[in-house]
Amino acid sequence: MCLLLLCGSVTWYFVHKSKTGFKDRLVTIAKKEVEKWKGYTELSPFVSDWLIDYWKAVGKLFSKTEMQDPSVQATYPWSSAFISYLFQTAGANNQFPYSAAHSGYFQEAKRNRNNPNAPLIGYRINEYAPKKGDLIVFTRESGKGYDTDGHFAAHGELIVEEGKGYLKTAGGNVGDSTGYSRFSTDANGYVTTQEKPVFMVIKNNIK
Repeated sequence: MCLLLLCGSVTWYFVHKSKTGFKDRLVTIAKKEVEKWKGYTELSPFVSDWLIDYWKAVGKLFSKTEMQDPSVQATYPWSSAFISYLFQTAGANNQFPYSAAHSGYFQEAKRNRNNPNAPLIGYRINEYAPKKGDLIVFTRESGKGYDTDGHFAAHGELIVEEGKGYLKTAGGNVGDSTGYSRFSTDANGYVTTQEKPVFMVIKNNIK
């Protein structure tokens, strides 16, 4: 009986996954992650296991003790690990450049701008109107943006909802927790810099 139930569960998982698009899975996972963090911050003992899983997605191993250390949290911001975890869990496999820094994936996406078949394509904000399941990136360093190569401080979030004149995004390490943000869009659907200095939108072609 247990074996039959297990086989049934496994069958349901693969059938469900085959019928669900990658972007839908990605957005569903992101929403679940944000919701489960409500009332917690990165130093809440309850969340250490979650943070450890995020870091594993980028190949870094931390202990629960380290995750409870304010100095470790200050030294290792986990927002890009969070994004990497979402893509890994949704089944991106080797199509996403898992990275402890957002530049690890947005610089690759920028290099793909002339390859319409690339998994991720990075555009300037006036070149592409992003959709649910895509990414937006804003700079944390004055004077740096789309034309800046290499690593620099930035932050990326996943679009989980489209509305008239706005995008809703999910991000990690937002106020030492996870959370939703809102970004204004213009009449053409292009994201604006009204809320943050957004410099890139990343089209997600992963299936």
